[in-house]
Parts: sequence; structure tokens; C-alpha cells
Amino acid sequence: MKSDVKPVICGSGESNKVLFAGPTRLRGFMIQSTGLSGTAIINGLANATTVSGSVNTQVYIAVSVGAGGTETLNIPEDGVLYAGRNGTGIIDGIGVTANTSALNITLFIDR
Repeated sequence: MKSDVKPVICGSGESNKVLFAGPTRLRGFMIQSTGLSGTAIINGLANATTVSGSVNTQVYIAVSVGAGGTETLNIPEDGVLYAGRNGTGIIDGIGVTANTSALNITLFIDR
């Protein structure tokens, strides 16, 4: 086993949530619609309590899910590193923002 992957969850009633503060790697995700189609953004943190809304973080991932649908992604090799990067304005950590239409979001990360 290469790493210890754990799920972190952003529930359908949460539109903006820090899921993990500290350096981590995104290994995959599963996002489910609770009815209508919706969108969400997976991104690094602007500070310890706020998910960045910037598209210039080098770790910004926009996701769309169709009505009643599920989107999954397994990221190969080392995944995507969510740690402070020079000049991008983010600090260590991962979260979800702009969760519209009550999507259930599960991220699989290294802790």
C-alpha cells in the first residue's frame, strides 16, 4: 500500500467547507446529486478557515453533476498536492466551495 487514504465529506447542506487543514493529496472523489444538477469547486485554502475562490491556485477543480447523477474520479500515481505554493495565495489544506443544488461530496485524501 502506497498511502493511507481517508474520506472527508461535504454534506448536501454545506456550500462552503474546509475539509482538511494541512498538506494533503487528493486521490479521488465521488460526488452525488440529491436531485437537480449542480456544480462545486474543490480548491486549496485561502486561510485556515476559508476555501479559496481563486481560479489561479494550480489546484482549482470545478465539477458538474447531472440531475440525479454521480461523478467519480480516481487520480493516478501521486494525486494532486494541496499544499502552499509560491505565488498562488493558498496555504496547506483542501475544501469545497460553491456547492450548488445540494451535492453530496466525498473526497479521498492522504492524511
